[in-house]
Amino acid sequence: MTFLKTRFNVKKELTTQDLENLSRLTTVYGIRNLSFEGQDLLVEYDASRIHEAEVLSHIRSTGISVEPLQSIPQGGFDYTGEFRDFAWPTEGLSPVNQKAK
Repeated sequence: MTFLKTRFNVKKELTTQDLENLSRLTTVYGIRNLSFEGQDLLVEYDASRIHEAEVLSHIRSTGISVEPLQSIPQGGFDYTGEFRDFAWPTEGLSPVNQKAK
């Protein structure tokens, strides 16, 4: 499991209904926690289960207008535009990471 936090800027004042819709996002597989810092929505998620672009899509599906602080390229999984699979170790003692002799 790889826990990451991402920050989205909320574009409008949230109503009680908006907050109820947001609270339902914690049932989405991979989203762990939602919190606010001023006008920013902080989302903690498990990057081995869900990508940043999917998190953004789920938030927007609630009807809340948000923008990521670092834009996610179209077709990208996160703001870098690269695919990163956190489910498998990329270094260490795993036999997959050992160089052939």
